[in-house]
Amino acid sequence: MNAAADLQARFFVNENTLPLGKALAAVRTDVIHPGHRRCPITLGTKDVRWLPYVGEEGLLLITRDNMIRCRAVEKQIFLASEVKGLFLTKSGSMSRWDMLRMVVQHWGKIEPLVEEKGPFFYSLTQAGVRKLTLPVPQDLRGQEDES
Repeated sequence: MNAAADLQARFFVNENTLPLGKALAAVRTDVIHPGHRRCPITLGTKDVRWLPYVGEEGLLLITRDNMIRCRAVEKQIFLASEVKGLFLTKSGSMSRWDMLRMVVQHWGKIEPLVEEKGPFFYSLTQAGVRKLTLPVPQDLRGQEDES
């Protein structure tokens, strides 16, 4: 492999899971997070500002922020930007170590998601990776029948 390909980011770990992002970035050159030296997203950047970047770059988002799927504005930006999302569900009470172990344990199922076209939502639990139903934004309902 060449050096440029080795530095190509493929995964973006959200700030709410920053210790996980730092741990993964320490051992993988294709993982970035807010504040990472190769990431233009700074710490404290609002979701509505970084979601389009993640989508445009084709990165797989790894996050614990399940509310992105519920907050209307964030969900709309997520879908419009064709973000590919992996949500660490039921990880709120997990230690950092257990969360890292879970991600590494299922990495073989996580890595191929980068190649899929977004937008999509996947869930990661200790049991594994599972595709979630993609919500239809309110403003698109009814228009589906017209196409």
